Amino acid sequence: MRQLVINAFKNTVSQFKSDMALMPIERWNEAVFRFMFSRTVTKAAREQMLKVDQFFECDRVDLVLHKNSERAFIEFKFYIHSPKHDALSGESCGWKGFPSEKNLSEFMNCIQTLRARSVPPNTLKLVALFYADPVNNTGRRYEDDYGDRSCIDNELKIRRLVAIGPFSPNGRDNCHARLYEISS
Repeated sequence: MRQLVINAFKNTVSQFKSDMALMPIERWNEAVFRFMFSRTVTKAAREQMLKVDQFFECDRVDLVLHKNSERAFIEFKFYIHSPKHDALSGESCGWKGFPSEKNLSEFMNCIQTLRARSVPPNTLKLVALFYADPVNNTGRRYEDDYGDRSCIDNELKIRRLVAIGPFSPNGRDNCHARLYEISS
């Protein structure tokens, strides 16, 4: 199961890179991330002739995968600097999403909630994280909270399985993707 999820994550991010040329990142969200990942898992399972059942929003977990007796509980986090727009004029009027203590606290709580969940030994607990900062950003950045220098892996005692980025398919945003495993 672990390798299936790792490969699906890498393939999903690869798909992000090409899709961002057509669809601006501001139109994406956590549900799009989960959908693209789930589609990639389905395709990989079909190619490998595996039966993998997927359950969405299952018992307060974003995605649960079942493959034989193996399980994977996956939470998705998608953080971008998302502009708000006036509905009538279309003018930009501030920010809907941006790095904050609230986002960081939500991420940490997600880790602790998964860690505390009682599950059989062959169950993976994972967090799929995607974040992007504008290239010209001079303020607080998601990279400061989740990047290599943040030491978040050590602080939360989580194991990074995959780290992709920075990549900038649109030339405006530095994008990063991380897949973490949480031990009990």
